[in-house]
Amino acid sequence: MSKEKFNWKGLFINEEENSEEKKAKEVKEPTRSQTQSFPETTTPVSKFPVQPPKTTLVNDTVLNTVIEMYESGFESLNKPGYDFYEFFKAIKAVGSNDPSVYKMALTMAQGVDSNVTKSGLLSQADFYINEIEKVHKQYSSQGSTKKTKILEAQKTKKDSLSAEVSQLEKKLIDIQNQISVKKDLLSSVDANLMSEVSEIDQKIVANDKARSKILETIVAVVDGIKSNL
Repeated sequence: MSKEKFNWKGLFINEEENSEEKKAKEVKEPTRSQTQSFPETTTPVSKFPVQPPKTTLVNDTVLNTVIEMYESGFESLNKPGYDFYEFFKAIKAVGSNDPSVYKMALTMAQGVDSNVTKSGLLSQADFYINEIEKVHKQYSSQGSTKKTKILEAQKTKKDSLSAEVSQLEKKLIDIQNQISVKKDLLSSVDANLMSEVSEIDQKIVANDKARSKILETIVAVVDGIKSNL
């Protein structure tokens, strides 16, 4: 997963801030020291979790990358002036969920912008929450779609390979059967040919004997003619 931060404004805010809005933001937006500085005597009663709950299904590197993306996107949604984002950063900087911290943060926020109210902060918070939910829904949909495509491609590939394996196995069985037939023929070749060779050998021997026998008789007659006539 790429670690490039996602520009939420480019996705969810169609109109870019014009130069006048940017200047107003630079002028009106309070500095961190103005909005996030609390007396050191504040005693926290409860604290925000530093890290999200551990899970065995997500690699820490992947989780941290996505958390960084969400935090960057949250920051990119920040509007000019003092709103819920600055209030959130002030509370988070203290790291305490103590009621007194919220009251002090509101007092300091109103010192920066007298128009800051509880209802206004809650309304602004809804905007950020809705935008984050949009991102979550979009990424969930994209992730599910991509996962489905990968699984479908995997199934298609496995089905194709399984079909090829089956065809090769069938060919292998056919080849093995052919080999068996050829081996039987090879074994029968010796038996059949040796029978023919044996018959030929007998005929050759018989031919020699027949020749010798007939020639002996002829020679005997010839010798008789020579001796008796």
